[in-house]
Amino acid sequence: MSDLLQENLLYLYKYKKDIFETVQQYLNTNNNEKKCKLVYEENGFVNLTYVFENELKSLYANDGSDLETWLEEHSQLKNGEYDVVMYGMGLTHHLAKLIEFNPSLNLYIFEPDIDIFVESMKVVNIEQLLLHPQVKILRIGNLEEHYKIFHALLNIYSVKKKIDIFIPFYAEIDLESIRKFYNYNYNFREAELIGRGFEQIFGTQPYRNSIRNLVKMSQSLSIESLRNKFDGCSILVVGAGPSLELDIELIKQYKDKMLIIAAGSSIQSLLHFGIEPHMVVSMDPGEATGRAFKNSNTKNIPLVFVPQIYFDILNGEFSQLFYAFFNSDVIINYLLPDLEVDYMFRATNSVTGTVIQIAKYLGAKKIILAGQDMSFPEERYYAQGANHLTVDNLKQRVTASQLKVENVKGSMNRTNPSMKSLQKNIENLIESIEGIEFINTSSLGAKIKGTKFIPFLEVVKNLKSDYDFSQIKSITGQGLKIGNIEINTVHQRINKFIENCNKLMRSCDVSLKIIMKIEEYSRRMPEKAMNMLAKLEKEFSIVTEHQLFKSIIPSWNRSLTKKYDQLVINIEKEPTIIGKSKLLNEIVVPYIKEIKISFNEMIKEFEGIKNDLVLPSVTMQKND
Repeated sequence: MSDLLQENLLYLYKYKKDIFETVQQYLNTNNNEKKCKLVYEENGFVNLTYVFENELKSLYANDGSDLETWLEEHSQLKNGEYDVVMYGMGLTHHLAKLIEFNPSLNLYIFEPDIDIFVESMKVVNIEQLLLHPQVKILRIGNLEEHYKIFHALLNIYSVKKKIDIFIPFYAEIDLESIRKFYNYNYNFREAELIGRGFEQIFGTQPYRNSIRNLVKMSQSLSIESLRNKFDGCSILVVGAGPSLELDIELIKQYKDKMLIIAAGSSIQSLLHFGIEPHMVVSMDPGEATGRAFKNSNTKNIPLVFVPQIYFDILNGEFSQLFYAFFNSDVIINYLLPDLEVDYMFRATNSVTGTVIQIAKYLGAKKIILAGQDMSFPEERYYAQGANHLTVDNLKQRVTASQLKVENVKGSMNRTNPSMKSLQKNIENLIESIEGIEFINTSSLGAKIKGTKFIPFLEVVKNLKSDYDFSQIKSITGQGLKIGNIEINTVHQRINKFIENCNKLMRSCDVSLKIIMKIEEYSRRMPEKAMNMLAKLEKEFSIVTEHQLFKSIIPSWNRSLTKKYDQLVINIEKEPTIIGKSKLLNEIVVPYIKEIKISFNEMIKEFEGIKNDLVLPSVTMQKND
């Protein structure tokens, strides 16, 4: 083992335990199965050979000429500041070229091949690499958990425009792993965009809704009673795009040939044209959607909802209420971690994505999209009947949209980043679903990848249906549960939740007092101040390591937590106790005060509903 490798391992052991443990485990189990070795070229260039499918491959051209070609392919990075997500580190030759090319690049590096990383430690000083001001993250590993950790850290620390790059050699030896890496990359970014967008628009409303709607859920049916209820059927997913108007008479004529599901606020347009859908699905947490339902006569229509739906919607009249869950609902996931249900759906940034998943759950073999324009055809936002947003508001949104997207007829529609994101989100969802035919009948809308455009009349004229879709209204089932969890148990967990919030707030108060002591001691008794700092770390970790905090606060306080995570590392780097004390007051004190406010808000929400949950045992005692 070379001296530099030993020095690097010692450094990793002291300062990067997670990387060290991954390397150590690899060395202990794979030492006799090395796939690669260093090669020192005559010109002094260090290369690496790699055994792949019984063939010896070189990581670089022996004269390094491929580096210049690669750099030319990324000429867009020459100017400006970017966060570069780099898959594969090799022997850092590509990395050195990038830094020389543009010193303003921030580099987030993932090395998937531990064998290559071990060889690199024989020629690369890892301490210098990790301490380089432009190298923000370095992670290694080839497991899904390694991908997740990397992208979670990237999500915290990256704030500039992200550019994805990889060393071509890695595509030659394991293209599938690159695909998996970028799939996680996309999913994390998508979740971050959805979460950030929700926070900007709705704040904490989705989480408050999940709490407030527990009562209605306990009085409703789970969607499990509809699983494969209409196996093999065709389901029409109706959006409120302008193209809906062109097909509305055909929908009315053939409404018994397919199960019609209104996606959220499209219920207004359907009712405006005299059509009652067989079901409406809603997930939107905002008051605007609440207005859409308040102005609609839905007493003969079943509603499927998820807990984050705007709470007042559930106070309206519906013929039946069914609930499902989102897999990202932090309140439900913490309160009911033992839910054993198969109707935990992937959260999407549009209700259409939720409806598609529900259609699959109901047994659809053909999903027909109508009014799903994913753009602004003819400079319009909605079909007639949609009145939950003002005309001026909609006009401003359309005229401010400067992007273009190809429509089903080959011309271009106006669109915007939000609508483009929605379209991409739906396309990715469709790509992930097997065994279902997707047909787009929206004759004015954008092309949707994964669907076939067929005019509505061609689709419906050959449909045959032996299903009685009206039976959805008459389904009954067992109440007094949420999922498979008894209401008494839910009630007990709410009490425990409140108890934990109070406990964590007490630790917050103690932590604030310790910070005051650190400030007091920092100038006169620095050693005592350092001891108090260790005490603070122990006390505040009671809060930050508690599952309630870890599960909910990063979502409830998304922007605040991300900013805190970005800044708190500066306290560790600050060499003086006086400087540390100053940073504690600037970074930690405001954060603690804000999360105390959040805990109090959660307590208030749960206190507001816990007595409204039906408790069978209490009811029986009263009757006795």
